[in-house]
Amino acid sequence: MKKSDYFEKMDRILLDTSKFQHLTKDPTEDLRKKMSRLVTSANNQRDVVKFSKVKGDYGPGYCYGTVKTRKAGNPQRPIISQMTSPTYRIAKVLDDLLVPYIPSAYSLNSAVDFTDLLHEKGPEDDIASLDVESLYTNIPVEETISIILDRVYRSNKSPLPISEGVLRDMLKASTTEAPFTSHRGKLFLQVDGVALGSPLGVLFANTYMATVEERTFQLYHFLTSW
Repeated sequence: MKKSDYFEKMDRILLDTSKFQHLTKDPTEDLRKKMSRLVTSANNQRDVVKFSKVKGDYGPGYCYGTVKTRKAGNPQRPIISQMTSPTYRIAKVLDDLLVPYIPSAYSLNSAVDFTDLLHEKGPEDDIASLDVESLYTNIPVEETISIILDRVYRSNKSPLPISEGVLRDMLKASTTEAPFTSHRGKLFLQVDGVALGSPLGVLFANTYMATVEERTFQLYHFLTSW
């Protein structure tokens, strides 16, 4: 791909103000202080998994695009690496803590599971494949956080020993307050949707889609398998 085409496609993605906010000042230090306060609050609660202290040098993440070669026009998939952000290690711990609360009724772990399912069902059915356009960037963050909190604190599973308010603030900061630099060196926030490159990206996508599927199949029962 020509560099000019790459830049043009990335510019178009970041111009979506419903998803991205341009910054004139680097908020990394303020974010570090906020995460440090949240970690202190979480660690002060009884029987909680201890979060590592937020110390060291941090900086904005960075954004780049990968090409979807199998789609017409070769659109870009934005990747936002957050490894340099003060939210990164905390987000990894949160991901480990929250995975058990995410429903897996409609999930497969591998292609082997898929072929086993086909063999089990036999050849009498039609196979349909569905896709979500720009899945990660279209995941609604606020709604997904609310879904996660309901599953952690208002389900039949034991809740985490972290206050709901602290967990909400950690999730929100880790997804909507982590700055990154663009391909042109400008600072941005992703204010909605989740980032490929965030430790919480897969968790949020799976949580939201599993909830959509659960709600759908409470109303409709027309498929032999899903």
